[in-house]
Amino acid sequence: AGMIEFVGLIKVNVSVKTRVIKNNLNPVWNECLMLSIPESMPPLKVIVYDKDSFKNDDFMGEAEIDIQPLVSAAKAYEKSSINESMQLGKWVASGDNTLVKDGIISLEEGKVRQEISLRLQHVERGVLEIELECVPLTQ
Repeated sequence: AGMIEFVGLIKVNVSVKTRVIKNNLNPVWNECLMLSIPESMPPLKVIVYDKDSFKNDDFMGEAEIDIQPLVSAAKAYEKSSINESMQLGKWVASGDNTLVKDGIISLEEGKVRQEISLRLQHVERGVLEIELECVPLTQ
């Protein structure tokens, strides 16, 4: 019963960059990046920059995401044969966190997903909308 590795949208404990979306105030990346989860799961840290050609990139904010509930749900439903969509859990928005709305963890077509909307930190305003998905490497 060793650690189970998953494929997801972001790498944990490794720095990766998405491609640059030019001339767009609300960019959508829709990129799939590999995720390897260490035994002690640190929060997923996402840092957003505005790319500048002639000077340093502008810091737009950052967000931290606790991925433990998502990974726990993925492990629990790894061998599930349930084909219908269902809600597995919820990260509740409150004054104690940066969620814009509740982050729902769901099972859809055998995949465990979580949609999250977070207020970016260390900036005046900004929201990061991200969907995380955990799938065993055996799929």
